[in-house]
Amino acid sequence: MNFKLNKLLMLLMILLLSLALVVGCGGDNEEAAAENPAENEEAAENDEEDEVDEEDENDEEADEEEEAIDTEELVDRVTRAYFDSITTENSTWNMMAFDAALENVENNPEDYFVVDMRGEEDYAEGHFPGAVHIPYNQIADHMDRLPADKTILVYCFTGQTSGQAIAAMQLMGFDAISLQGGMNFGWATLELDDELLETEGTDLPESSNDWNEEQEVLIVEIHRYFTQGMNYIVRPDDELLETLEGDVAVLDIRNEEVFEEGHIENAFLIPFGELGERMDEIPNDKPVYVTCFSGQTAGQAILNLRLNGIDAYSLYRGMAGWNAEEMPVVTP
Repeated sequence: MNFKLNKLLMLLMILLLSLALVVGCGGDNEEAAAENPAENEEAAENDEEDEVDEEDENDEEADEEEEAIDTEELVDRVTRAYFDSITTENSTWNMMAFDAALENVENNPEDYFVVDMRGEEDYAEGHFPGAVHIPYNQIADHMDRLPADKTILVYCFTGQTSGQAIAAMQLMGFDAISLQGGMNFGWATLELDDELLETEGTDLPESSNDWNEEQEVLIVEIHRYFTQGMNYIVRPDDELLETLEGDVAVLDIRNEEVFEEGHIENAFLIPFGELGERMDEIPNDKPVYVTCFSGQTAGQAILNLRLNGIDAYSLYRGMAGWNAEEMPVVTP
């Protein structure tokens, strides 16, 4: 009897222990189950934070794209502003005579930097004292080597390509001036002593300019301009005369008084200083041939016009060249 009772008690105890183990395991599962939602919730929050971060990054990239410089707007703005300083009272037209340049450089050599744009052989035969050599198609390549704290004096043969060069330099922020008439019609006509010319070359300085964002955009456009294998200057002859009878435009940028005295047939007038405010009047769907007195201000003009997508060309030596070839003009 006692044996049976003890056996029964032992079975009861085993049963109770088994129940206790079952309950204990069930409690752990419930606790784990209670912890899992928290972990899931934390994971969900992390996912949401990742999504927010990604959205912020996308927004920042979108803002950067919105802040990117509009090349067309920039070029339009700076090229129009180029003509703001040109008035009827300003008779220099961004030019300086060679004799004045010699005197200025002699008296204040630290204030000036001279650039010769002619061919290498012409430069070697004799150039303005202290001038460095930068040919036409390398103007943009070496512009970062020009000193920003000096006046840049630039010359060529006639003053036309130097006019284009100083216009580009001014757009980039330099104080640049073209030497009037170039070596052929400036230096030569003043009968300056050729013994003043140097044959020893002057090295370009190392690059010293760090462009800002707008300059970085402009120098790309300027480089494209100077590396097209042409200088955009056309000579007056019968072939040009025939071209001018076609679907082209002729823009005269002299003043109204001399325009009325005689101009190319069908030419329209916008004085040089008014080009910025009246650029919209110039057609951009046909070639535009620009003339002035000697081709030098036309050189400045066509650079600014071409950067704006206008297919502009300068007539060789302007009306002086036109009249020298006895080309027809409209007179009162």
